[in-house]
Amino acid sequence: MFRFGLSIIGAVTFAASTFLGSNVLAAEPADGKDDLGRFLCKDVMRLSGDEREIAIALAHGYVLGRKGTTEYDVEVLANITDQFIDHCLDHPNQNALQSFEKLAK
Repeated sequence: MFRFGLSIIGAVTFAASTFLGSNVLAAEPADGKDDLGRFLCKDVMRLSGDEREIAIALAHGYVLGRKGTTEYDVEVLANITDQFIDHCLDHPNQNALQSFEKLAK
């Protein structure tokens, strides 16, 4: 188990600002809006390399923050990531964040 420290919070903040505030994303949500909750699974799956990793890390941070937790298990997060990718490949038109939240409950 790991504890969140200021460095993790800083990293999540950086990832969020990169994800939401720059031209790093090659894909845009299907409806053209920049609201994190509007991205579809296919939008996330179209990202490559670091961009997809940042998007999924942001989703993990969002879910962990909503849970109010300060601890996490890396193996559990890796399993959720694998499930999310499989789910999105099978259901590209579903909402990415809602799908992620269901898998990470």
